[in-house]
Amino acid sequence: MGAVFDSKEKVFFVPDIHGRHIGATVNGTAAFLLNDDQIPGNYVKLGIEDTRTTWLVCAHLSEPDKVFNYYMSSGLIILVMGKCFCETCLDIILIKDDLTEVLRLSKPMTDKHFQDHLIKPLMVSNYNFTKMAGYIGDNEKTPKTWVSCSHLSTKDGLQEVYSKGGQIFVFESYFACHECFDKIPTHSLVEVLYEGESMTDELFQKKIIDSLYTINYDSLEAIGHFDFKQA
Repeated sequence: MGAVFDSKEKVFFVPDIHGRHIGATVNGTAAFLLNDDQIPGNYVKLGIEDTRTTWLVCAHLSEPDKVFNYYMSSGLIILVMGKCFCETCLDIILIKDDLTEVLRLSKPMTDKHFQDHLIKPLMVSNYNFTKMAGYIGDNEKTPKTWVSCSHLSTKDGLQEVYSKGGQIFVFESYFACHECFDKIPTHSLVEVLYEGESMTDELFQKKIIDSLYTINYDSLEAIGHFDFKQA
């Protein structure tokens, strides 16, 4: 696994995860309302950039309703070096060995836009998914809704994985690097749970997402993203 640098689009990496086909698609009726009160332990911090493009999000995840429906249907979300892909777009990249089509249809976002249009609906849909799965009791005020693998649960670990172009997967309450994600369907799931960290929405935002904004910005700056591509 890992990421392969694409010389034609110097900002973008092509994740190499051939053979993974979970198959969730965006469908159903839009069910997400952009309302901060829906997020348990509501904590919203604007990203470090509100003027420059720091993220590129595939068309299937570019609006809150799409994120909500996709995640609630057990859709796999992939983050890698300033890009956010659904599985369908990732398959297109891998099959064609070309980013052109996906890049053309993807939506550039600032940190603030990314927070409002992807992270907030992701939090809500993950909370709903976790509750539907029976992991949250009706009387729990601050439930632990996320499981981060040990490699991503600290800022140093997150930076090491992300800045090297490593793939990060978001799937059914898990926030995992490619190494740990491979363990989830096997008997090693216990190891992921034991070695990782369970988090509330608020802690997940503060500890991981806020750190990710800084790490992503620094990573893009290091490869010259802001020298030739402005929002």
